[in-house]
Amino acid sequence: MKFRLETIVKFFKDNKIAAFTIFAYVVVFVYSPNLGIDSLKMTASYFLEMLEILPAVFIVMGMVEVWVSRETIMGIFGKGSGIKGRFASVLIGSFSAGPIYAAFPVCFTLLKKGSSVSNIVIILSAWAVVKAPMLIVETQFMGLSFMLVRYIFTVPAIIMIGIITGKIISKEYVIKNSSKDGLLVERIDELLPGHNCGACGYGSCRETAEQIADGDEEPDVCVPLEEEKTIRELLETCS
Repeated sequence: MKFRLETIVKFFKDNKIAAFTIFAYVVVFVYSPNLGIDSLKMTASYFLEMLEILPAVFIVMGMVEVWVSRETIMGIFGKGSGIKGRFASVLIGSFSAGPIYAAFPVCFTLLKKGSSVSNIVIILSAWAVVKAPMLIVETQFMGLSFMLVRYIFTVPAIIMIGIITGKIISKEYVIKNSSKDGLLVERIDELLPGHNCGACGYGSCRETAEQIADGDEEPDVCVPLEEEKTIRELLETCS
């Protein structure tokens, strides 16, 4: 009994959002059972929608992870990409597909591969408010002039918000808070060659970095690695 109680307490500590959601549902059911049932039906509807969309999103993430090099991502969306990076971020957000929640795993993958925080914010914002299908529907209902004026004012605002956010929130902060060992994995990944050659037995350097960070592999599992000593020092520091 004690073990079960400790397990439940640990679950709620490690999953605060899930715990808050469960608590909110309990409160709603106590206050109004009918409202609680309607809430569960709506949640189930969103969940089914996610199941239809997220597998495709994960496939795209995997393709980006394995096929697109860190250097390519940094060149297009990295800190030094400048105006080109802002423009590319608006484009990828505008011509994306799927609801906004599908953007977060994609953007996190880009962030891990070298994109700047400011360009990630621009992609997310463009995905939410200036997506091409949305503009088409907006034109039909609100008129071309309305759409153009809103677009002209919205895009510079999105870029400005991205720049400001990038100065306030660091990439390291986002990755560190995404998972327990996210920052360690990121640092190891940066020290690996980035060839995704598969000589280590894993599909990508990122996967290798995760195995090393978890202690399941030694740094020398990477055959062409030149930074083995640095990684070992990093692991000792974080242990």
